[in-house]
Amino acid sequence: MNTAKIELHIHLDGSLNIRWAYERSLSQGVIPPETSFQEYYDLLYGKNFAPRAVSIQKFQLVCDILQTREDLYDAAYELVKTLAGEGILYAEIRFASQQHTARGLTQYEALKAVIDGAKQAQNDNPPIRIGIINCLMHKGESASCNHEQNLETVFVTKELLGKGAVGLDLAGYENNCPLKDYAPYFEKARELGIPYTIHAGEMGIASHVKDAVDLGAQRIGHGINAVSDPVILEELIAKRIPLEVCVTSNIKSTLNYASHPVRELIRRGVFVTLNTDNRIFAKTNLFNEHAQLRMIGVTEDELMRCTYNAVDAAFCDDDTKKSLRAELRKDWNL
Repeated sequence: MNTAKIELHIHLDGSLNIRWAYERSLSQGVIPPETSFQEYYDLLYGKNFAPRAVSIQKFQLVCDILQTREDLYDAAYELVKTLAGEGILYAEIRFASQQHTARGLTQYEALKAVIDGAKQAQNDNPPIRIGIINCLMHKGESASCNHEQNLETVFVTKELLGKGAVGLDLAGYENNCPLKDYAPYFEKARELGIPYTIHAGEMGIASHVKDAVDLGAQRIGHGINAVSDPVILEELIAKRIPLEVCVTSNIKSTLNYASHPVRELIRRGVFVTLNTDNRIFAKTNLFNEHAQLRMIGVTEDELMRCTYNAVDAAFCDDDTKKSLRAELRKDWNL
């Protein structure tokens, strides 16, 4: 049974078509002209994993080629086409519009390009449906380091909300500064009616998850370190706050799936959804995530529940959720 149908946590810049990215990197001079495809592949897929704070700098390598409307459009189109080919019914793709203004695009233009590419691919590859999440960014030792850019991210997301954009996120290196420093942006998001998720408890400690909950996050990106604090874990369970769990991305330096707390989270009653995060960096897809979890004892019923959880947690309208549940029941002969 293919339970890999719904994905809520996938980064555009971390999930490019690698051959396309290589060719664009050469043509734009982002990498030296003598760089072979094998060498480029190793830059993104290499097994010599640096500390997480350093490894996330790989994003800059791919962001450098996503600075025009055409390239953002094409990147989004190719990713949605790939997801559709894998049988994904619904996905929320996230990126940070403020990371794509180096060559003159506005944040609005960057977000619109991704939306347009995703919509065209959606039209060309039914029945997949797509929502775009725009990311606020941790940029330094305080939220003031990119205050204007983050504020603009909130407003352009509102402008395109319901027109392809479905919500906000806070991404980047979560240990840069306290999550609560970003409270004003989420207060504004609530005022404007923008749903949001927050990366927390991936690289950082369990209390970051509590901070994200206190900031009003409807979902938590990763959140796995909450397993170390029973009080925080119980709050997640009681409030049914979904975790966007990305197993391979979390353990990619060891690929020891049994070491990941996903089974405990599921069996404790946490509202778990399963996702890939960054496909080229983690070298995975959603089908692989589910297959690997089967190998460590996660049952079909548990995988199905995680998929239904993802429908419930999605930032889409109730009619879309109803349709997705019906499609899942049909696919699974339920």
